[in-house]
Amino acid sequence: INSFGELGATSDGVARAARDHKRAVRDQLTDLTRELGAGDPSALAEQLVLLIDGAITAAAISGDPAPARHARTAAETLVTAAAAARAAQA
Repeated sequence: INSFGELGATSDGVARAARDHKRAVRDQLTDLTRELGAGDPSALAEQLVLLIDGAITAAAISGDPAPARHARTAAETLVTAAAAARAAQA
């Protein structure tokens, strides 16, 4: 996030590396949410990516790790809801 924010507009290499990293994180989360049996693994993964990015940014700006804890709680809520939806369909 920092590298892209500082150099992404002027450096194709930095922009490409940032996009590749985000894609890799999203792909890994999609695989994990698919293993969980989420009804829409891609959507859940994208929600988790947004939580991660928001937590990183908010913690960096505030200098406080609390956003990471809040994001973790939100992620647990999303994953629990996905697991409950799967169980209800079974």
